[in-house]
Amino acid sequence: MDYKMKIQSKNKLYKLLKFICLCMFFSNMVIAQEEVAEDNISTSGATFPIAVVNMQAIVGESLAAVKVKEFIENKKVEFTTEIQKEEQELKSMQEELGSQRSILPPDEFAELEGNFRKRVESLQKTVVEKNQLLEDILSKSVQIIQNEAIKIITEIGKQKNLALTLDTSSVVIAANSINISRNVITLLNINLPTLNMNEIMLDSK
Repeated sequence: MDYKMKIQSKNKLYKLLKFICLCMFFSNMVIAQEEVAEDNISTSGATFPIAVVNMQAIVGESLAAVKVKEFIENKKVEFTTEIQKEEQELKSMQEELGSQRSILPPDEFAELEGNFRKRVESLQKTVVEKNQLLEDILSKSVQIIQNEAIKIITEIGKQKNLALTLDTSSVVIAANSINISRNVITLLNINLPTLNMNEIMLDSK
């Protein structure tokens, strides 16, 4: 009887020790899982530096862009003067044709009328070409300014270790503190204060 009791006591002690070991094992597992979770939270909460830029303002307010606008406006005035001069000559030519319709032989009048129509068509073509030229000059100028601005934004991103830079057009709300547009404009005015407009004009023809 005593022998059986001793065996039972040993079995109970063994089971108790086993239970304690299991509890310690699971406790360690829970602690380990909590540590992993804390590490994940720390990682997800790591700094993710971003910035925003207003590319439209950067290009539009730069010194180079202001000079491009001035150049295009001057060309518009120059082209308008040329076109108005040709229009005035065509108007005089049309009036002269009207007075000669009943005087000249039909074949001579037809020849003069044909020349007049050719000049009208030529003027219309010139107007289209001049407008297209100005559009091409503007487009190429803006592209050059944008490319330089992007280089500057990239360099600022490297210096500040930025993970992401967004245009304000794609952002709903952004703090002024992360808007680097002014910095970009300042550097853009230093790096690209003007463009070779005559060269751009030649390339656009």
